[in-house]
Amino acid sequence: MSAPTSAPVPLDPELILTGRQRHGVPVPVIIMIVISSICLVGFLGMWMIVGGAPFFVSVFLALVTLLPMLAGVLALDRLEPEPKLTLIVAFLWGAGISIVLSVLFEGLGAAVVTPALGDAGTSVFTSVVLAPVFEELTKGLILFGLFWRRRHEINGITDGVIYAAVVALGFAAVENVQYYLISGLTSGGEGMAGTFLMRGIFTPFLHPVFTSMTGVALAIAATKRSGTIKVWLPIAGLIAAMLLHALWNGAATIGFIPMLIAFVILVGVLVGLLILIRRERIQTIAKIDACLRQYLPTGLVTQADLLMLSSVSNRKQARTWARSTHGQNGFNAMRDYQLACTELTMLHDRASNGTVDPQEFERRRQGLLALMRVARQAFLGPVQYSVAPMMTMPGFAATPAGQVPAGQAMGQPMPPQTGTGQMFATPGVAQAAPGQPIWGQAPTAPGQMPGQMSAQMPAQMPAQTWGQAPSQPTTTQPGNQPAAQQWPAAQPASAWPASTPAPAASTSDDQEIEGFKASS
Repeated sequence: MSAPTSAPVPLDPELILTGRQRHGVPVPVIIMIVISSICLVGFLGMWMIVGGAPFFVSVFLALVTLLPMLAGVLALDRLEPEPKLTLIVAFLWGAGISIVLSVLFEGLGAAVVTPALGDAGTSVFTSVVLAPVFEELTKGLILFGLFWRRRHEINGITDGVIYAAVVALGFAAVENVQYYLISGLTSGGEGMAGTFLMRGIFTPFLHPVFTSMTGVALAIAATKRSGTIKVWLPIAGLIAAMLLHALWNGAATIGFIPMLIAFVILVGVLVGLLILIRRERIQTIAKIDACLRQYLPTGLVTQADLLMLSSVSNRKQARTWARSTHGQNGFNAMRDYQLACTELTMLHDRASNGTVDPQEFERRRQGLLALMRVARQAFLGPVQYSVAPMMTMPGFAATPAGQVPAGQAMGQPMPPQTGTGQMFATPGVAQAAPGQPIWGQAPTAPGQMPGQMSAQMPAQMPAQTWGQAPSQPTTTQPGNQPAAQQWPAAQPASAWPASTPAPAASTSDDQEIEGFKASS
């Protein structure tokens, strides 16, 4: 009686890349989206009743500023895009809950100080003190929530700026509708045009710059192990956001010259943020190169891949090549491969910082490596990989899952084995030769890239289509007995998403590809 065959193991790119273990939107996130949407619709609905037809002109003018600003912010996030759902939640929070809470708190604060300051004094106090404090506090709440609950999504200053800017743009868009409409109702078309020129043309970046102080501080704190830094640095960032906001509002109440000085200062802060983002991108690309070089002996990464991953333009060119040779499926495969390489680097970075536990590190690492392998087979064709156990990948000693070898920091490369001069050596297993595919050019032969060795992509094999099962690759084991390529070998169930079965030792490449096809 033959042994039962194992079911195909689905590899879900979305779950692997985001690190989640199951599909679906968490209930707290749904509640937050619903409440934010109610606040947004209610706030805008109130002004629509008050303003009538000019309301729609105000909405249009707000969108004229919002859409290019949002596109510009998201363009900064091309190297390691943040989850769309998280960005949507952040935007809705800024446009809904944050707006309503700040209006309520500012109104209550104004009511308290009016008897002492009078109407004129209350107006200035609200602009210079209450608005900066409550607006930055309510915008920052969602950022603190991400810091507490989704800290692994914040990998650096760029992520902090992205989330902060998205929240702030949601807030500013709704606030602009309010200001444009009030100007139109009180001063006519000229008043609305003047307000649009000031808020929508000259200073649309102010709210993102203010809130980015909180985002940057939280991003830095997310990469630190010190409890003191994790507490006080975010608070300092929030205070800095309030101070910059107060600087602008205060200068605007004094006159043109102070406002011009404040404008120059805030432009300088904006330029500083962009310099930091560019610098971090360069550092991230260097980290990707250093991290993935550890995996060159596995065949999952080649020197050509390192070149392709070294810039946003090269990545785009590679995706274009994949689409031209394999259609949309090839494009999806190349995109997921690039994202998996970047996420693997970020995972190693968090491990070196001590901000991820060993079991979570190994669970995510194995999923990302699986995705990288299946994606490569999809846009290049079947490759012979080393079948060395996952725990003996470059940089890791053979230890039980979730444990770190003594004397070795998690995520750090281990020295070559004594006497071999290699990270690991598996007798009888063919190593993938580092090919040199030229991105952007069509294959010179079916299934073979220019400059790529036939041992890596046999010339007689057709180029692999994303999601299709390739011809079964084989490796030569000791004794010259052909054996099916297996990955991984009897991996424990805890290392896989709870929604998918654990792979058995008999799982083969064609099963993995078929499972991946079903999940894509």
